[in-house]
Amino acid sequence: MLRFLGRHWELKLVALTLPLELDSLPPGLAVKGERPDTVEVQLHGLRADLARVSAESLRVRVNLIGARPGDLLVSLGPEQVLVPPGVRVLRVNPGVVRVVLVQER
Repeated sequence: MLRFLGRHWELKLVALTLPLELDSLPPGLAVKGERPDTVEVQLHGLRADLARVSAESLRVRVNLIGARPGDLLVSLGPEQVLVPPGVRVLRVNPGVVRVVLVQER
């Protein structure tokens, strides 16, 4: 273990709170009620790669193409977080959010 740490001392973990964005909401639908505005994301990478990352430059995006009115449970995972090369998303919290979609009038 000490040998691993000695070779990889530059590896770091960072936790950020990022905005949650709902993209591609189908025409005629609106989001109703509460949903989290932010989610916590844990990132892993080399110190130099993580230095290029900031909470202001990242977003957690959920694609709602094809969504229909009603309750929608959306899984959040690493694939919803765009990160620069060399940075890996380890965890997104919460892992599921509830979104209620209604017909606009």
